[in-house]
Parts: sequence; structure tokens; C-alpha cells
Amino acid sequence: MSNGQAAPALPELDEDVLYQQLTERGLPLPVIKPELTRIREEANAYFRETLDADTLVPLRATLMDRVLRALWRFRNLPAEGLALIAVGGYGRGELHPYSDIDVLILARSEDDINNNASDLQDFITLLWDLKLDVGHSVRTLAECVSEASGDLTIITNMMESRTLAGDTSLHPDLKDSVAADRIWPAASFFEAKWTELNQRHDKHNSAEYNLEPNVKNSPGALRDVQTISWVAMRHFGKGTLSNLQDSGFLTSFEYQRLASSVSFLWQVRYALHMLAGREEDRLLFDLQKQVAELLGYRDNSRQLGVERFMSQFYRHQLSTIQLSEMLLMHFNEDYMKCNDNQFQAVNEHFVLCNGYLQLKTPGLFRDEPVWLLKVFVLLAQLPDTRGMHSSTIRALRDNRNMIDDDYRQNPEHNATFMALLRNKSRVVRELSRMMRHGILGRYIPEFGRVIGMMEYDLLHKYTVDDHSFRMIRLLRHFRYGDVREQFPIASRLIHKIQKKEVLYLAALLHDTGKSMEGDHCLHGGEIAEAFCRQHALKPADTHMVSWLVSNHLLMSDALQKYDLSNPEDIHQFALEVGDQYHLDMLFLISVADTHSTNPDLWTPWRAEQMRSLYRSTQAALRRGLENPLHKDEVIEEIQQEAIAQLKDYGLPESRVREIWGVPGDDYFLREGVDNIVWHTREIDSHGSSEKPLVSIRQTSDRQFEGATQIFIFMKDQPNLFAVTTATLDQLNLNIQDARIMTSEAENNAVDTYIVLDENNEAIVDPEHIRSIRNTLCEALAEPEDYSTIIQRRTPRMLKQFMVPTQVTISNDPIRKRTVLEVVAADRPGLLARMGKILAEHNAQLQGAKILTEGERVSDIFFIVDQNNEPFSDPDFCQALTDAVEKGLDQQVEEQTAV
Repeated sequence: MSNGQAAPALPELDEDVLYQQLTERGLPLPVIKPELTRIREEANAYFRETLDADTLVPLRATLMDRVLRALWRFRNLPAEGLALIAVGGYGRGELHPYSDIDVLILARSEDDINNNASDLQDFITLLWDLKLDVGHSVRTLAECVSEASGDLTIITNMMESRTLAGDTSLHPDLKDSVAADRIWPAASFFEAKWTELNQRHDKHNSAEYNLEPNVKNSPGALRDVQTISWVAMRHFGKGTLSNLQDSGFLTSFEYQRLASSVSFLWQVRYALHMLAGREEDRLLFDLQKQVAELLGYRDNSRQLGVERFMSQFYRHQLSTIQLSEMLLMHFNEDYMKCNDNQFQAVNEHFVLCNGYLQLKTPGLFRDEPVWLLKVFVLLAQLPDTRGMHSSTIRALRDNRNMIDDDYRQNPEHNATFMALLRNKSRVVRELSRMMRHGILGRYIPEFGRVIGMMEYDLLHKYTVDDHSFRMIRLLRHFRYGDVREQFPIASRLIHKIQKKEVLYLAALLHDTGKSMEGDHCLHGGEIAEAFCRQHALKPADTHMVSWLVSNHLLMSDALQKYDLSNPEDIHQFALEVGDQYHLDMLFLISVADTHSTNPDLWTPWRAEQMRSLYRSTQAALRRGLENPLHKDEVIEEIQQEAIAQLKDYGLPESRVREIWGVPGDDYFLREGVDNIVWHTREIDSHGSSEKPLVSIRQTSDRQFEGATQIFIFMKDQPNLFAVTTATLDQLNLNIQDARIMTSEAENNAVDTYIVLDENNEAIVDPEHIRSIRNTLCEALAEPEDYSTIIQRRTPRMLKQFMVPTQVTISNDPIRKRTVLEVVAADRPGLLARMGKILAEHNAQLQGAKILTEGERVSDIFFIVDQNNEPFSDPDFCQALTDAVEKGLDQQVEEQTAV
């Protein structure tokens, strides 16, 4: 309530008055439509002030009951032989703003349907004319039994049904005909619902649904709670949460937790429907912010309001998943298979009951608290276990408050936790189980604070806790042969690591600093160091865990910041790493972190770049940090090797040097021997033709890595970069890297673009490659006539993120060039607009490093003036900065509207 004012009145509707108005006017639409509009507006006003979906959801069902009953009477439908039955969610007495209104017109016989066919058709047509979201069926009692016998959805709908109008004797007959002792016995119904739940979880457990979860069908959402109710209803005859508490199926704590989650999810779903103006159950990006704002989540210094809201949503999901799994197991164990228990002794405290670890020593967790951790070690060591018995889970939950600071500092408890990390198998499974049952977050409070934490962007596809577990799982998976082709270096390195728990700890703790303001890597390193000291790791292992957490972004940053072909940059990175052991551990952590943050980030090109950085740094470390390679020596070696290979192709050194001209040192460093040989042969074959030369091949012949490189050779043009990038963009190619060079004497453009297709894969289809080459040749033949403005549809998700353009300019005195760093929202045509701006300011582009992460691009452009010198005039640099910010923001605005 705001300003101490009373809440708006709840909508009301008098059924008899409504029926009288219908009778008097004779035309139902002018009577009913304004009433429906009024109800919706009053309900929405009430919700905006109170956020009370608990009252509105059943009230809307009640009001709809009155509308339908009045219409049934108005159409003079009989009171015998036919009945209007509410089924499904509406049958439960729940109705969100745009939920389906599911009804069954139930007849005692076919004659009852045939004799009233015209009136029934008029009734259904009237509901459609009123634009009600009605789902209807017309069946006899016999047909209902027949259909329900073979269809899980139909029997579920009929279980949640009630009479609205008509023959009141039909519904009891229906309930009796479809009772559990006649069709769908409780045992078979449970098995079918359990299978249905698992299939739904699998369907909605993708990265897409992690970013935009479904409030109805995602794991831990409303459908999970309904599944519990349906299963219990089939067995007990009643299925509301309060009924389940009264029957002893739910404890008071479980009832309160589930009721709280349902209340929250109802609130979210009501807001979604209201804001979207339709039945929308997915928290789409464009709605997440609106829902968060409506529900009162505000930005603070550490988190956006939408991030706090989504974290709350994910925490409710986790809680509901844990409770629904436990309760369904409880039902299975105690009600469905109570006569089939097969006990297998494990130790003095536990037995396996039908494969589930059951506690047989009452008070064990209270009397010997180490078992709050030790039970997970035990589970990890039992290969045939199906999980934890519901009674064990309840005992864990009832005693988890014993985990306090004294508990965490107990050496026995510390040793037990480390024993789990050092176990040979099932480590991630048990860590995940610890988290679901509320143990891990209490034992590591810093991790507990990032459970359910999300970041409102397209880069981080998972919550922090889920990402961390995926990271550990991938590190463990490196041990197996099925990923050797995709991760060859990581699969080899993992077997060299003696203390793999060091990696697992680093992965578990690497993002814990995100719960604090400031540099999360720095904070995480401090958390990791304190944790390792507490757990008596050796100083070297403590250092490694802390160093990995503090530097887990080091390799990813180097890929963007450094020129991997320049020995000076490689030497600088080698100095930061220090030795081979640190390099190996960092590589493993970096690969796992990148892939588990967002699988789309692990492109074949990213894989090739990361492996190249690893191998180059490894060579630098072997050579010795005191013996760095000198650039001139490397260039001379590359040139001589290329000349030798080209001689084998029949090209003498004089012809080779003639072709090369004066491309500059960077050309030889960045392209390497293989590409230089390829370029030289292509230029030689091209001869004296004035047409642009476009040649395409792969960067690597290894599976799971590499990209497609496009080599362009022609006379330099002012808008060449803009034209090329615009064309590649229209071809739906994603530019990963650009090496832009101009031979000083000949003014020839010698450009190489590294691209992937729209699925982030290299282009291998010959016909596709031919089409790319022809399109580029046509565009480059007349670059001044080619439009650089892209009018291509921006993906829906990207439109939700308006990243302000940020520009940083600095000079590289060693390379004698200006470095222009640009962060902006990802939109089609952005590079083309960038190229046009640079050309307008007479900035010569030498190269670009392109990085797209989710909705954001972080690109680096290396530029010089017309005299091949870095820009030094502050006024010019400011003017260029202003032009880039204005131009790219304008491009974003224009493309968002497309």
C-alpha cells in the first residue's frame, strides 16, 4: 500500500443481476464484455497496489464461474442430462489473467448431446465471441472413462474438476467412474507422473530456459508442486497442500516452504500475464525488468533489481526442486512400495532401502555432527545407490542449523569435506546434493551467498552456483576419452595433475567474490586462501588455489589484449604465468570456465586461439624467461622459411620479394609461414588483374577447432573495411579477427578476416564458400557504391540490452600505433559503421581484434594516421571518440528498430 491509502476494492459480480441484465437486453456481448473489462481493470489495480495474487487467482476463478453460469442459464441449457464442468487449473479454482478456461460439457448419453446440439454450439460460439481463452470438450460419461483410461492429461484434468452448471448428479458419477480403483491405480499414476516430470525437466533444462525460465513448467516451478498434489490426490483422495499437511504427508516446515514458493510463483505469473497482455509464462528478457520493477526490486550498489529478483526466483526453484524430489521419493518409499522394501546393510548407521540410503540410527546427525558431511562421502563411495532416502533428507534438514563457525573450524569436519573432493567418482553429484539440501551453503557461506545469483546479460547463461558445478564437472570429464578430440590439450594435461582437488576447489570458489563489491577475482582469491588455510592444505596448494581464483580471467583477457603472433606479447604473458605448472593449471581452469559460462563462447576459433597461446607460452617458458625472442630474428626466420617453401612451388626469391613489396613487419609476424606461402601463391596466380583477389580456406584442419579465413588483396580504398565488414555481416558471418595491412610502397591492401558462420562453426561447404567469394568480389569491385548501412533483423534478446558505447584511446609506443578500444551493444552492421567513421577521420586501420560476449562487443582497433604514425593531437582524439560514441549509439538505435 502506498501513502497509507486503502487498497483498491476487489472486483465483485452478482450472478443473478448479470443474468437479469442478459434477459432484459437479449444481447449477451454488450452486457458481458464491459463486465469482463471492469473485472480485469479492478483486479489489475488491486494487484499493482497489493501484489496479492493469493487472493486474486481464486477470486478470478469464482467470478468466471458466475459469468459462465449466467450464460448457461441465458442459453436455456438443460438442468438434467448435461453439465458444465470446470477442469484442469480452472477446475482447481485457479485462474490467472490469461490462463485457459478449461471446461468439459458432460452428457449422460449421446442423445443428450444431439438433442441440445444447436444450443451447445451457440454457447461455445458465444464464449469465443467474448474472446475468452476457452479450452472445451464435449463427452459422454462413457467417452470420458474411455479417453481418461489411455491419456494421463485427461485423467489429471478430471481429477481436478467441479460442477459449474447443469445436472449436478453427473459429476459424482464421473468421479466414481474414473476413481483409482477403476482406472489409473495410484501406483501406475505415480510412475507415469514421475516419468512426465523427468521429461519436462529435461526439456526445460537447456541454457535457453536458464536465461528465460518458465514460471509454470521449468524445474522447480508451479508444475512440480502440482505434480505432488496430483500424486497425493490419486492416493489420498485430496491433494491441496493443507490437506497433505493434515494427513502427515507434509511436515509443517515443508508445507510453509512450498506454500511460500507457490505464493511467489503466483505473484510472478500474475505479473507476467498482466504486463504481457497475454498468456505468457516465460520470464522473457523484455519482461524480467518490468516484473522486477512491479514487484518492488530496486537497483542497489551491488546488484541490479532484476538480478535480485531473478536470484530470488532461482532460489525458489532450487527449494521447490529439492522438496518435490524428496516428497515424491517419500511417497514412493512409504506409500507405493512399503511391502517390497529390500534392505541392504551399509554400516552401523545406514542401510540401502530399495537403493536409497536410509538412516537407521535416530539422532545420528545431532549426536555425531560430522555425519552431516560424511554422509555425502559415503554416498560418493557407493556405486549402486539411487540416492538419499527421504527420511535421511528430512533428518539432514532438521539438523543443518548445527553448521556454524565452530563447526566449520573443526579439523575433522574440514578433513571430511576434503575427502569428498578427493574421491575418485561422483564428486559433482554429491556437491550438488549438498547444495540442494542446504548443507553446502551453510558449510561455505561465501558460496551460499552466490547460490541462485544471476547476471542480467546474455553471456552468463547459468546462475553462479550452476556454472561452478558445470565447471567442476567438465574438469572431471577431461579424464575421459570421449572429449579428447574436442579438448586435446586439456585431456592430456588433466592426467599430469596429481592433486586434482586443487582444480576442483578453484572452480568451486572462483566466483564467490561476486557477492561482494569490487573486483570479484581479488575477493575470490582472498576467500580461497582463507578456506585452504582452514582446511590445512599445503602452502603450495593453497597458493595455487588462490592464484587460480585471482587469475581465472588472465588467459581470456590475454586472448583479447595480446597479439599471439608477437613474441614480445607472448613473453609478457609468460612472465605473468611464471612456470609450466601455473600455465597447465590456468589452461585447464580457463577452458572449463569459458565453456561452462556459455557453451556458445567455446567456438572453434576460440579453441584454436587458446591452444595457440598455450603452446607459444610453453615454448617461451622452455626457452627461459631470461631468453626472450627478438622480433627481427623471428621475422627473418619466417621470411627464409617461406622463401624456401615457395621455391619448391617454382617461385624464385626475386619474384617472391617482388610480390611481397613492403608490407611491414606486422604482416610477417601475424600471418606466419603457412599463410604467407598461401598469400604469395594466390597473388602470383592472380597476375596483373585489377580485380580484387578473394581467397578462402580454413585456419586449421583439426576437428573441433579453427575458423574460416578470407584473404583479400587489392588496391587500398578509403571505405574498404566498411564495405568488407558490411558484406560479411549481410552474409550472416561472424567476424572473429581482422588483420588489416597496407603495403607502404604499392598501396595494396593485404587483409585477412577470420570468420565463423551463424552457428559459430567454420564454413566447409564448397558451394557456400563459392557464394561468399562471389559476393565479396562483386562488393569490392565498386566499394564506393556499396551501402555500409545494414538493415538486418536484430535478434529479440539483443534488443533488450542497450549497452552505452564506451571508447578508450591510448598509444602503443613500442608498436607506434594508436589503440582504440570500443565497448558497445552488439548489433548488425556495427563494424561497418566503425569502418566508415575511421575512414571519415583519415585513420588507417592496421588490425582489429573482435570479441562478442553475449549482448556486448569489446573490440580493439589498431590505427595510424596517413603518415603511419600514432595520433597525438588531443583534440583529434576527442573528436574521434565523440564520433565513435555517437555513430555506434545511432547504429544501435537504428538496428533495434529493424
